[in-house]
Amino acid sequence: MAAAAALSVLAQTEKDFECFIVDDGSTDDTGRVLGALPKDSRLKLLRMEKNGGQHACRNRAIKLSQGRFVTFLDSDDLYLPGRLAAFRRAAEERPAAGFWFSNAYVHRFGRVQGTLFDPARSIPQGKVPGWYAVGDKFLPYVTTNVAIRREAFDKHGVFREDLRILEDTELYARMLGGGLEVGAIFEPLSVRFLHDAQITRDYERDFKEALIALDAGAPPPDVREARRREIALEVATYLWKDARPEQARELLVRELGDEARSMPLYRWTHLPAFLLAGLRAARRAALSLKPAAAPDVQRFVDSTFDQASKL
Repeated sequence: MAAAAALSVLAQTEKDFECFIVDDGSTDDTGRVLGALPKDSRLKLLRMEKNGGQHACRNRAIKLSQGRFVTFLDSDDLYLPGRLAAFRRAAEERPAAGFWFSNAYVHRFGRVQGTLFDPARSIPQGKVPGWYAVGDKFLPYVTTNVAIRREAFDKHGVFREDLRILEDTELYARMLGGGLEVGAIFEPLSVRFLHDAQITRDYERDFKEALIALDAGAPPPDVREARRREIALEVATYLWKDARPEQARELLVRELGDEARSMPLYRWTHLPAFLLAGLRAARRAALSLKPAAAPDVQRFVDSTFDQASKL
């Protein structure tokens, strides 16, 4: 999908940009496909000597970037044509904001199925506590939908390469905690593809890294404890939905103590794993029947993938 992602960048109505495409030591034909992209001086292909993970790729591109803002695009997502122009307008209208994020369309089961967050949702903007970056309770962003003022990386640093899952959350917590102002765009400006490989995660590591990110946001002790408990419950819920009830129960007891045993989720963790797997399959089947949304966006997706297939 990397070629389709790159083509979606070339389709931007805003023409003033540079695009670093980082080949993370791939052993397939990614390099050949990317090399077949239309010749454009704004596209700059970088090859990593070895697979260092997405954080290493992003860090290398950040260090080479010369624009006023840095934005990201994962290889399995797409920008809509007006994305960069919309971010530029927003940044010019509110120059104090240096951490921008937008809404996105969600693509799953072969079609667009709504948006990442409700456009009517209330979202805090301006100066916010750093710990607001952890989870989507306050700021419903994903990195594909983020744009950050370039100088913020010089001030606050780049992605930690010792983290595997939430290196972006940890960095953004540092930035917001350091005073970088938030701006939100409620219009969907990209297409985020969800698939099983993304959804199945190392939830235990996710929990540990969430706490690291939380600490990077410097919460007061009472806030840290409250958020730690909320995150533990969230991660246990994900484990339960993933048909791993014993792990969910162990995490609840370890992190919440005796209080865990009075929670409905704790009781539900005693359901057999095979039953939970059946419920999970039924839920997935129901989601697959969800009607398509935004036909014009779906046409753009189909057209972009058709172009990419011909490279």
